[in-house]
Amino acid sequence: MKKWTAYVAGLAATLMLSSVLPAPALAESPPAQPTAETQTVTETTGAAYLKEDAALLQTADSTTVIQQLPAGTTLKTLGTDGDFTRVSWQEGAAYVATNALTQTAPVFQKQATLMSKSPLSLVASPFDPTVVTTLPAYQRIDTYGTFDTFTRLKWNEQYVYVPTAQLEQLPKLVGTRYAKRTTSLFVEPKTTSTKTAVTQNQAFETFGTIGTFTRVATKTGYAFVLTTDLADAQVVNHPETGLRYVQQQTTVYATATTKGKVVQSLPVNTSLQTYGIEGSFTRIKRNDEYAYVLTAHLGTLKYYPKTARLYVQRATPIYSDAKSSSPVLKQHQTNTLLTVYGTSGAYSRIIFRGVHAYVKTADLGTGKVYASTGTRYAKRNLSVYTSASTKSKIMYSVKRADKLTIYGTSGSYTRLKKGSVYGYVKTTDLVTKKPDLYDVTGQRYVTEDDVVIRSQAKLSGKKIGTFKKGASISIYGKSGYYTRVKYKNTFGFVDSSRIGLNKPTAKAKKGTTFYVHLDQTPLFSADVAYSRPAAYLKKGTKLIGLKSIDDDFWQVRLANGQTGYVLNPYISTSKPDMGLTQKAIDRAKIYTVKQTTSFFASPTSPKGSGLVEQGKRVYPRHRVGNFYVIQSGWTPVYLPVSAVTITSDKRVVKKNNTRGEKLIQAAVQHIGTPYTWGSQDAVNGGFDCSGLIHYATNKAGKYGGRTNVRGYWYGAFFTNRRTSIASGKRSDIVFFQNTYTDGPSHIGIMLDSEHFIHAGGSQLQINSIYEPRWQEHFLGFKSM
Repeated sequence: MKKWTAYVAGLAATLMLSSVLPAPALAESPPAQPTAETQTVTETTGAAYLKEDAALLQTADSTTVIQQLPAGTTLKTLGTDGDFTRVSWQEGAAYVATNALTQTAPVFQKQATLMSKSPLSLVASPFDPTVVTTLPAYQRIDTYGTFDTFTRLKWNEQYVYVPTAQLEQLPKLVGTRYAKRTTSLFVEPKTTSTKTAVTQNQAFETFGTIGTFTRVATKTGYAFVLTTDLADAQVVNHPETGLRYVQQQTTVYATATTKGKVVQSLPVNTSLQTYGIEGSFTRIKRNDEYAYVLTAHLGTLKYYPKTARLYVQRATPIYSDAKSSSPVLKQHQTNTLLTVYGTSGAYSRIIFRGVHAYVKTADLGTGKVYASTGTRYAKRNLSVYTSASTKSKIMYSVKRADKLTIYGTSGSYTRLKKGSVYGYVKTTDLVTKKPDLYDVTGQRYVTEDDVVIRSQAKLSGKKIGTFKKGASISIYGKSGYYTRVKYKNTFGFVDSSRIGLNKPTAKAKKGTTFYVHLDQTPLFSADVAYSRPAAYLKKGTKLIGLKSIDDDFWQVRLANGQTGYVLNPYISTSKPDMGLTQKAIDRAKIYTVKQTTSFFASPTSPKGSGLVEQGKRVYPRHRVGNFYVIQSGWTPVYLPVSAVTITSDKRVVKKNNTRGEKLIQAAVQHIGTPYTWGSQDAVNGGFDCSGLIHYATNKAGKYGGRTNVRGYWYGAFFTNRRTSIASGKRSDIVFFQNTYTDGPSHIGIMLDSEHFIHAGGSQLQINSIYEPRWQEHFLGFKSM
């Protein structure tokens, strides 16, 4: 006796796939069912098939259902019992309705084609977990109905089952796309899955996307391609058109327009293989796709910025590389102008016949090379220009009389050289003979004896010689209070106040006829003005000169035979204009000559008798018609009013009512009056230096007897003696020594820390203590 067990014939098949995937778990087993009785069966009567879904019963007369079986289930029959057929089931027997069985295997109609969501494990029956075979995910599968939670499939002419939940509807067709490049076809939407090769422009029907992948159709189902590897149209391949280099940072676009999508940015000198042009763009490849850059941003050579334009200084080889052992392409000749694109070691990079080449940097210079054509001298101080134009940049300067080597001309310019660099000066500014260091700016006469010439424009300058009074000298400009002169081929400096435009004239001889030019001209009984004048003379009075007393007095005889002494600044050999009356002027003003102007011996003189230099301050005594009466040395002359500019002098303005201010105002009232030896009163027509101090201090309320400069310096009338030239202040008394005699010999009143008013020279005037004439003799200050 044998025990019969349910038997399901095994199914065998081989599925050729690119990989074998693990089978998913089957659905949970159904709840426990009634089981068949264990019986002894003597024989098998055959096999039959369920032609429809049917119940498996426990006994032939029982309604107890062991299990619902799907149509197509193969059963071994063990005979019949009434309307039921006994079948083998789970090592026992059970019953099914005989009319549910057929001897012919049922054929099921195809219901739908679905797709596997994941790898499938195929089983022979929903109740038998034995795996018949497996199918990969994403396969198209024909279905033949369902039973419970299973779907019936057909495999090797046999029906098998899979859980319905592992199937889904087929995706919808989206369109056709093409492989942009050689790529891979993946069995799953991940790059780690099994793959096969895809060629460029291979066509695919597409069924949507999953993540970064596009689903495409295969013969049996679906596979996946990276979406970025697909295009809507077949790729047109363009031939290579050569390498190019990025010349400036540039943008890569997806299409040939700057409005297109930006792919990336490329730095200078990126090497690019090109594939032709499209409009103003050049086609390149980025990640196996065509992209575009502006053609204007590309070049055939690597980009190096221009760094110079240099000339070949001597014949030099052109090398293919930055080393002397590399092939020589050619020799460059002297003065060839090269554009340089930086350096590499000791070589400069150039472009030669469309490629980069190299020359030795030492053989290049910023200018052309010219042969010397002689020497010249600079006529004056000159600027040297970078090119033959005064509009070009100034390189450096050369001094007057510099000896210069020249290198030919360019137009109206002559070429010079400094180091290896050429410059240009006006040819007319060069001479063949060495000139003086300075231009002559005029002629002057020495107005005093033994005028010292110094090596520098200062008192400490070395004495290099002297000029005699009356000497005519050329001058070469000024420096402060000094004038530059030439002495024995050497330049030096003299005190500007000791030279002038007018040649000193000889004193008039005895018997010369003079005329009084100003009313109230004092006539003294002696050649010193210690006492009041003996008389006053009228304008036009005729006088005969008897004797000249120094520079200031003449002993004269009047028409009535009377004799006396008259101050030179009141008389002249010319006749005055009697039709003009003298008018007072504001002595506190500054009268400056606008430009070098002639003065006249009288208002009616047809010709000038001398010159007054531009910028010189003059001290008018009166106005007569359209003239000011001024002094030329010790002689009254007439200067046109139109030749003078009048300005205010803040230094002489009264600032308060102190004794010091009164002192200054007393002196200011008499600016321009003649120096008068021995005088201490305005009635004498002028003052000497100490007489002015006596007069002004008494007017200021500090009374005292007249003394000389020595007495004021050593005496107690003034106090607070100082000897620093920088210690002076307004209303101080300033002292000088060794002017015309040894020791303290001249005195004045300070207007500020530098200027003083005094009766000095030929008239009462204002000077600076730093003028050489006065600084040389400075002694000190005292206070009132």
